[in-house]
Amino acid sequence: MQKRIGIIDLGSNTTRMIVMGYTPHHSFRLLDEVRESVRLAEGIGPDGRLKPAAMDRAVATMRLFHTLSHSEHVQTIVPVATSAVREATNQAEFIARLAAEAGLSMRVLSAREEAYYGYLGVVNSIDLRDGFVIDIGGGSTQVSQVRGRGFLRWFSQPIGALRAMERFVHSDPISPKDFRALEAGIADYFAALDWLSVDQGPMLVGIGGTIRTLAEIDQKAHTYPLDRIHGYVLTRDRLEALIERLRGMNQRQREEVPGLRRDRADLILPGAVILAHLMRRGGFEALTVGGQGLREGIFYEHFLVGEQPPLFADMRSFSVQNLARIYNYEVLHAARVRDLALSMFDQLRPLHNYGEWERTLLAYAATVHDIGLAVNYYDHHKHGAYLVLNSALQGFTHREIALIALLVQFHRKGDVSLGALRELLHPDDEPRVSRLAALLRIAEYLERRKCQVVQDITVEIGDTIRMTARTVGDATVEIWDANRGARLFRKAYGRDVEIV
Repeated sequence: MQKRIGIIDLGSNTTRMIVMGYTPHHSFRLLDEVRESVRLAEGIGPDGRLKPAAMDRAVATMRLFHTLSHSEHVQTIVPVATSAVREATNQAEFIARLAAEAGLSMRVLSAREEAYYGYLGVVNSIDLRDGFVIDIGGGSTQVSQVRGRGFLRWFSQPIGALRAMERFVHSDPISPKDFRALEAGIADYFAALDWLSVDQGPMLVGIGGTIRTLAEIDQKAHTYPLDRIHGYVLTRDRLEALIERLRGMNQRQREEVPGLRRDRADLILPGAVILAHLMRRGGFEALTVGGQGLREGIFYEHFLVGEQPPLFADMRSFSVQNLARIYNYEVLHAARVRDLALSMFDQLRPLHNYGEWERTLLAYAATVHDIGLAVNYYDHHKHGAYLVLNSALQGFTHREIALIALLVQFHRKGDVSLGALRELLHPDDEPRVSRLAALLRIAEYLERRKCQVVQDITVEIGDTIRMTARTVGDATVEIWDANRGARLFRKAYGRDVEIV
């Protein structure tokens, strides 16, 4: 029986809840997500006390989230609080109110725990082996170092987008004096961070609402073809240009910027300056944006129960299997199509000269090639491509996701066309897709009746490519369909093909 868990993150600026449906170690999917701008850290003075109005907003939101969890039949609710509550001098009073008025027993995370769960969310969703994670929240910023996929060390400071705005920004648009104070103040907070360096890890990943928003603004400004923040690469040059653009705007103008939520319009510039400072400090020219963080990190402790640490051994392979299972794929059929396609790929290496990267992408595409049947039989190749592009595939670059989607789209019929995805791809990817899709298409036709009548295939390379299928039983239909569907192969490889 599938379980349901709700994870609530009461942040300094925004409160979020995710609801996940899952079977431990088998499959999971996001069922719901809700956010509310609570601004719990707003107005905190020298006494360090949460303000009554901010606490009222938080309690009302927590009560709403608790009610929503019950209406969605959530069996386990995990509510956690971060920087604002962790540092509040009236923490005990506020926690007691949440228990009495919202029915939630709030766990207050330490700075290390906050960094650790963010790391878990990242390393289980992005192919980060050696590098760093930056998490910019409303009240604090965490920097973690990852080595060999392990959590090596962390650094935390009580400065985030909201606190930076309140402490350093007193003008709109921001004045040169305030901007200099903002940059200097942020530099002071991170002066002791002496191990953030591209020399110690080549990859930088950024998480949190501020960084996701910056990526979305950048995508909108450049008409990016994929509606996907997770895995997006934001360059430092583009970030610096965006900061200059935002500096010249007042709040009302920022509220109209595509990709920027109105409730972040006053916070986005301070958050961007924090990120730019850290990227300059570490010598990073680009940052990969993560769509998963603290909440997902907590979820993985439940999903990968028993694993220490809770990390996927092969994240990419699991993610593809997870997508296939969500849409109830036919295991034996997909496996036979994959094996036939890979057999042809291996035997045709002298013609295509591709390596293990292409072979693996072909295998993944074969696994999910028919998931579009969950929508409708007609055009299921197009439905499948859409599901790949819009799914939570983990550990893949946007280019790889586009390639897998195109292989799924052209596994049945038609000449390959890259369409709007061309911008994500390399110049030599069109012939790459054509050659791999041709193999996937023949393999699919050799499994026409989904009964594994074709056991294996032998390829002889000559002026005409001769493919001999080893069968158990009558494979007349499969051989007929494979020959009929071989036009893409002839076009992609420039040779005739005969399947017997």
